[in-house]
Amino acid sequence: MIDVHPPHQTVHTWKDFLIHMSAICLGLLIAIGLEQTVEYFHHRHQASEARVGIQQELLVNAGIIQHNSDRIAIDQQQLAKDMDVLNSNAPDAQALSALQYSWFLTRPNDAAWNAAKTNGSIALIAPREIGAANYFYLSNDEMTPVVFSYMTDMDAAAAIVDHARIAGRLDQSERDQLRSLTAAEIGRARVFSAILPYQLNALKDTKLDR
Repeated sequence: MIDVHPPHQTVHTWKDFLIHMSAICLGLLIAIGLEQTVEYFHHRHQASEARVGIQQELLVNAGIIQHNSDRIAIDQQQLAKDMDVLNSNAPDAQALSALQYSWFLTRPNDAAWNAAKTNGSIALIAPREIGAANYFYLSNDEMTPVVFSYMTDMDAAAAIVDHARIAGRLDQSERDQLRSLTAAEIGRARVFSAILPYQLNALKDTKLDR
C-alpha cells in the first residue's frame, strides 16, 4: 500500500504546487520501481524452485518409466503364453498351473509439476524448457484410465484362476472369460509398449536451465 500525504505547509504558488506534485510523482515512481524489483526477484526465485523440483522429479520418473517398460515386456510374454494355454486343449490341472496374471507397475510422480501449475510458477519457465516435460505429464494423465483398466482386468483374471484352482477345475465359461480378459490385456500392453519409449525420451530430453 502506497501512502500519499498532504503537504505540511500551504501551497501558495504554481511553482510550489509543481514542486510538490513532482515530489509525489517521483516518490510514486520509486515505490513502483521497488515493488516491481521485489516482484521480479520473487518470480525468479519461484521459477528456480520450480525448475529444481521438476528436474528432480523427472529424474525419479525416468527410473519408474524404465521399470514399467521392462515389466510390460515381461507381461506381454506371459499374456501370450496364457492365451496359448487357453486356446489349447490342455487339461484343467495343466492349464491352471500354467496361467499367471499379475502386474507390478509404478505410478510416476507428479507432485512438483502440479505444485508449479497451482502456484503459477510453471508460467515463469520458458516453453522451450518444459515442452518435453509437458508432453510427459499430459501423456501420463491420458494413460491413467488405461493403466487402471489394465490393473483391474489383470486382478479379475487372477481371481478367476484362483477360484478355479480351489474348485479344481476350469469350466468353459471361465476359459471364455479369461480369453476375453487376456486379449484385452494384450491390447493394453501393446499401447504401453508404444507410449512408454516416447515418455522415456521426453524425460531424457528435458533439461531445465537453472
